[in-house]
Amino acid sequence: MKSRVATSAAILGLVAAGAAFAYHNFGHTGEHEPTRFEPTLAPNGTELVVRAFTVESDSQLQGSTNSFTGTLEPRYQSQLGFRVAGKIASRHVEVGDRVRAGDILFRLDPTDYDLQLRVSESELASAKSTVALANAEEQRLRTLRSSASVSQSEYDLALASRDVAAAKVESAEKRLELAKNQREYCHLVADADGLIVSISGEAGQVVNIGQSVALVTKGTELEAVVNIPENRVNDIRALSSLVRFWSHPKLEIASELRELSPIADPVSRMYAAKFRLLSDSPLLSIGMTATVHLSAYKDIGFCIPITSIASQGDRASVWKIEESGEVTACPVEVVQYRDNSAIVRGSLRAGDKIVSAGVQRVDENVRVRVWNAK
Repeated sequence: MKSRVATSAAILGLVAAGAAFAYHNFGHTGEHEPTRFEPTLAPNGTELVVRAFTVESDSQLQGSTNSFTGTLEPRYQSQLGFRVAGKIASRHVEVGDRVRAGDILFRLDPTDYDLQLRVSESELASAKSTVALANAEEQRLRTLRSSASVSQSEYDLALASRDVAAAKVESAEKRLELAKNQREYCHLVADADGLIVSISGEAGQVVNIGQSVALVTKGTELEAVVNIPENRVNDIRALSSLVRFWSHPKLEIASELRELSPIADPVSRMYAAKFRLLSDSPLLSIGMTATVHLSAYKDIGFCIPITSIASQGDRASVWKIEESGEVTACPVEVVQYRDNSAIVRGSLRAGDKIVSAGVQRVDENVRVRVWNAK
């Protein structure tokens, strides 16, 4: 009995093993089940994994640079002086002071101008008295003339005297106004906001009309003043300019040529040029050493990896990656080959992604997936 049971169990085990083998080999051979090595296909072709390179915004430049050193100066500055002569009574500013329009900078001794003002006031009063007398005389003679008590010549003389007296009043009024102005001119007042750069007048000094007593800059606009040799004068206007500063080596400010002297210095044979700074910085101050760099640089294209360049016939091109994963061939002109890169010109724009490795496997029917982008 035991032998018969063991035989039956062995037979059942063989049958089960055969069924499992048949199920494994023939039960899943449908045509829609891919094997583990079958590639996944995209709708428009094979999906390739590629490296990508992002075109940078900085174009490659080529050209030459010339540097000229000068000083930093304010664009607007003026020498201030009195409009009348006299003795300076007091000074109210120091070098480096910021002044506002209307501030008093210097005062002259006003004694003489006060006297002139009093004289002018007296002359005006006298002229008014004279004209009042002349008017009264003219009215009396007019009445007498109506009754033929005086001659026509006497009346004409009174009429002329009245007109002369009126003219003297007008002249006295103008002289009084001039005396008041001269009295006001004893105060040297700032006509605009600015900075006191230098002072040449002191209390007790006698100055003439227009003699400079202070140098004031107006506004905050600065410019670099340099000397240009005559062999660069003709093409200086076509060059781009950049200003650097000796005391702040990392500071760079773009500039533009504002003024070029038409006459060379008789000693150095150089032409003075003024370059206006296009932006301001709190680090700058008047008198700093400034170096103007004149560049004749031109844009020659973008720098891309040399492995990005593919050949289509006799022309070079790169594969531009769209957001959808599709690629587009962009013809380019190779300007310069380098060790591991190349300078190209074409329809590329900053920010474009291009295939940087595996270009030999790419065509317009391929969809790509970026594995690593630079």
